[in-house]
Amino acid sequence: MTRGLARHLSRTKPHRDALIRNMATQLLQHGTISSTTPKLKETQRYVERIITIAKNGIQNGNPSSSVPELQSRLYLSGDNSKLLKKLFDEIAPRYTARNGGYTRVMKLEPRLGDRAPQAILELVDAPVQNEDGQLLKGNLKLWLLTKTCMQQIEDAGQLAPKTVQNLKKMVHNKTLDQLLHEIGVIRKYILESQQQNSTTEVSELPEFDETLQQQFLAAVKDQIQNHTAEKKQPDGYVFRERPTQG
Repeated sequence: MTRGLARHLSRTKPHRDALIRNMATQLLQHGTISSTTPKLKETQRYVERIITIAKNGIQNGNPSSSVPELQSRLYLSGDNSKLLKKLFDEIAPRYTARNGGYTRVMKLEPRLGDRAPQAILELVDAPVQNEDGQLLKGNLKLWLLTKTCMQQIEDAGQLAPKTVQNLKKMVHNKTLDQLLHEIGVIRKYILESQQQNSTTEVSELPEFDETLQQQFLAAVKDQIQNHTAEKKQPDGYVFRERPTQG
């Protein structure tokens, strides 16, 4: 239920505050969480504020000034004892070029049983792998886009305009080459996982090949660079040039 500006989530204020605080901590720690949509919407507002506080501390040249407020908003014991360092060193600097919109909510199928609306909340622009090359959780949107690219290039030899448009949105806080590298990492993992987990004949499944990988990435890069957004206009409306005054 919603009264005023915030959802009460059928909980008392202490219980609700503890719930949102815990979900925000888990999101910053792991990069992604899943729950019911109302809970994630409230957590999204809460996390956006936390990242803004950390960014302001960094931009003012005095990150320690924002530490007390962040400590009051997060659980920082146990596995989360180094979360503040991660927030200042990794998460907040990632969004220096953004004035908001640090997270995204992606809807899922309703939950079985009570049919409650479910979703995934994740940090945008999250890295696909760490410095050691290990895959990280998060950035589900990029994983889905990569699978879509693989399917469309296999079927039609090119990407749909909407897919290219979504890929261009991913190049916000990174270079095109960085995005292509992440797409390549995901594609390689998908193909190798299909080979390992399949019960069919191995010869029927595509194997990872470095030459095909480079051809795939070159095709994606070419279509992103050559894409031009279509200008929409209302049905029946014609844009006319303004007449010159004599």
